[in-house]
Amino acid sequence: MLQMDLIRENALTAVEDLEDGLRQPLTPLQREELLTRLSTYRRIAAIGALLAEADVLAFRHDLRLSAMARRELLLLDSDPAAPSRFRCASRVEPLFDALASGELGLARDLVQHAPHRWVADEEFEDDFRYADFLRENLLADAKAPSSGTERALAAFQQCSGDSGSPRLAVCVALSNRDQDAFDAALEDLLVERDAEFRNAGLPVHPQRFHTERHVFIEGLALLRLAEEHGLRVQPEYRMMPGLARR
Repeated sequence: MLQMDLIRENALTAVEDLEDGLRQPLTPLQREELLTRLSTYRRIAAIGALLAEADVLAFRHDLRLSAMARRELLLLDSDPAAPSRFRCASRVEPLFDALASGELGLARDLVQHAPHRWVADEEFEDDFRYADFLRENLLADAKAPSSGTERALAAFQQCSGDSGSPRLAVCVALSNRDQDAFDAALEDLLVERDAEFRNAGLPVHPQRFHTERHVFIEGLALLRLAEEHGLRVQPEYRMMPGLARR
């Protein structure tokens, strides 16, 4: 895909510019913003490599570097009582990058250092509750639910009510190790994801739009978690190519 070659090239140019910027004197907030953008462009480059050249090694490499940029951000000195908008727990994209690249240890690092409380002025509660469940799930024994996962799931359920959230359904299925429920919830999430792109209108970030519409990194991460919980996954899913999981 020629366009994907160009998207990847442009993303890597942006990465170089951001890395140059990070070597300059910056305020903490400026550094957090650049690291957040660095994660975004590493993810774009990763998907571009997969779609343009089926380069799985480059795909995983760039996803890992995205997650490492997030870890660097979380390890910066900051006020734990007042997390910035860039530090919020609900910024889970780099966590999904770590999981999709098979870096479970790195994923656990991210959730250990992420804020553990909802920042009402900076993130939606249901987004935080989803991130909170993922945190507890990653830090628990994958073979059995923990008190932490049960608490986080109950809070997510209370927050979501009767919304029919596919992400909540995925979390319930993972917690219960329920194969049929997981399969159904993942399909619902894929339908929701497809609708989001079809109804998006003019994209705010075209490079993200034209890569993430083809490869669903969050879905790949959830498949990785499902396998950790002993659930079966199919060789191929739409927007989640088997090539990316080899």
